[in-house]
Amino acid sequence: MKPSEIIQFDWADFLHRYRDAIIREWVKRLRTEISERYSQRPESELQQTISASFEANRRFLIFGEKDELDRFIMHISNLRLEGGFPLGDVQKAFDLFRHIALPLLANSCGIETFHQAVVDLNDCMAYTIYQFSDLFQKLHRRRLIEYARKLKTEVSFKTAELRESELKYKTLVEDITDGYVVIHEGLIVFTNRAFSAMHGYGGSDLLGKTFLEFIIPCDHESILSRLHQIPVDGEDFPALEYYRITRTGEISPTEIKFKTIHYGARWSQIGICRDITERVELGKKMREAERLADIAQIATSLSHEIRNPLSAIKMNLQILQRHPELVGNDRRRVDIAVHEMHRIESILQEVLDFAKPVMLEKTPCSLNPILMQTIELLEMKFAEKRLDVILDLDELPDLLMDGRKIEQVALNLLLNAAEAAPDGTTIRVSSRRWKSAHKIPEAIFEVEDEGETIPQVLCETIFKPFFTTKSRGAGLGLSVVRRLVEAHGGRVSVTGRIPRGSVFTVTLPEGDVHANDSSG
Repeated sequence: MKPSEIIQFDWADFLHRYRDAIIREWVKRLRTEISERYSQRPESELQQTISASFEANRRFLIFGEKDELDRFIMHISNLRLEGGFPLGDVQKAFDLFRHIALPLLANSCGIETFHQAVVDLNDCMAYTIYQFSDLFQKLHRRRLIEYARKLKTEVSFKTAELRESELKYKTLVEDITDGYVVIHEGLIVFTNRAFSAMHGYGGSDLLGKTFLEFIIPCDHESILSRLHQIPVDGEDFPALEYYRITRTGEISPTEIKFKTIHYGARWSQIGICRDITERVELGKKMREAERLADIAQIATSLSHEIRNPLSAIKMNLQILQRHPELVGNDRRRVDIAVHEMHRIESILQEVLDFAKPVMLEKTPCSLNPILMQTIELLEMKFAEKRLDVILDLDELPDLLMDGRKIEQVALNLLLNAAEAAPDGTTIRVSSRRWKSAHKIPEAIFEVEDEGETIPQVLCETIFKPFFTTKSRGAGLGLSVVRRLVEAHGGRVSVTGRIPRGSVFTVTLPEGDVHANDSSG
């Protein structure tokens, strides 16, 4: 057959008759043969896109029009690119039209028209797939470029944000009052100012040192066991208490909380530590207060139980004292018994006074006149032992305090000094003003004697209730001193002098003399 005699295939009739069958089979094969991405698309969407593709192919095959096919190719390229479809999957989806149409063509036309129909169908598919592939790759390249540009901008922004965040974080870490340390394989790789200051160092002096260098040996095992523990996700270890060693050798109670982090491309531990000296001291004071409360309750109960029979014994002894037939050694023995009864009563009164809660009535008072008045009260006591009292009193402002209670403090300390001092020696009483490490003004007075030096091991024990090195007394005088001073917010201590003597130091806060304060 000559080319001029080629018989054209009737595409309009063929596509009209098989439209629904082709679309139905096309959708079915898309969902089952191409890829998982297509099988996951809604059937309604596939029905819509296949119908549009069929119509575009129909107009190309019947009329040779490409506009609608070009618009569909643009639409499906953007749609499948958004969905993350690979190029090959969409090419296969387009080519399903040929695979479905060919068997139908073979059954619908003679040999003379089949060849021409196949040529037409291949032209349509070639145009569609080539146009789509070219457009899809251009769009994909453009999106990659746009994505890279956006990624670059975002990376730049995130880098700046991270830099700013790091700066803020470092500033925050540097400004916190708790110590912050990063430890890698037992070595210190980062510290903030607070951590360095807690240990008496500055700047980067601690970097590269072993963390255990700053912990007392008996706490090494507990710290190492915590450092070697790998936390499970979400696990939070409790804080650990240990004693740190400062540059000057001082030992202080410390609390640390560890956390494992990724620091500088490696796993490390961060520790946030805090000085807990005040908390430990407060705990000691609370336990001491509980102990004293128990002692006071027992002492009060015993005092009341003892006083009743004691009164009866005292009354009978006083009656015997007046008996005319009592002479010589018998009278002397009764006199001694009465004297000792008075001493027992005095001790019981001391115990009862100790058991009472401290009630303060603070008013503006001058400390120096109180000290001088107390010395005058004990003038006869000093004279008995030929003791010289030397005064060295600085000018002090008025203090907000209970004058009677401070007089009792001074009286107990001076009596203690008079009893400790050898005959013919000197007692020094001094006062001065100074500012503490926290810039808080305080007043200090000291009582120094030339008696036996108090051993260092007893400098704290000496203030405990019922502790005494004397043969007489209940051992409550210095305990009362501490209670009264601490009730004023002050502190008292003792220091031994070499070769002889001891100094008792009382420190009192100046307070606001214009405030009306009544403490209990």
